[in-house]
Amino acid sequence: MSGMDFKEFHWMVSMINSIDAGLIVLNTDYVVESWNGFMFHHSNIDASDAKGKTIFEIFPNIDKPWLMRKIEAVKTIQNQSFITWEQKPYIFPFKNYRPITGTVEYMYQNVTILPLASLTGTIDQICLIVYDVTDMATNRQSLQKANEKIKELTKLANL
Repeated sequence: MSGMDFKEFHWMVSMINSIDAGLIVLNTDYVVESWNGFMFHHSNIDASDAKGKTIFEIFPNIDKPWLMRKIEAVKTIQNQSFITWEQKPYIFPFKNYRPITGTVEYMYQNVTILPLASLTGTIDQICLIVYDVTDMATNRQSLQKANEKIKELTKLANL
């Protein structure tokens, strides 16, 4: 391994598997090449079962044309892109198990799409980083509802 010893490689893999964000690496045909612990814990699909399949085989209910447009744009502009929960509450249908925000069925997600350049500069892989933003999203929705209620009550009080 040039430039990186085995010990460093080992702790990097360990770190990637334990971070509190999903990490998926896809090749240009949308086939999964890497799948971390977050993805396993929330999908119950082991990395060995995910690798070699397209993301659309693993999650057949994903809006395929929409996600393909997002990924192709990242490959074309060779720059990262973001998908926020306001645009689409979730990409991956992960159940929400958080006790405080148990009112929503699925985990709200922000997703970063990163182009991964090869040594020759071509984009051969795409990395998706999936963040659980359920708490933030549901808090913001609750605040918006409370503000709407205050406006209603204010109007009634001024009648």
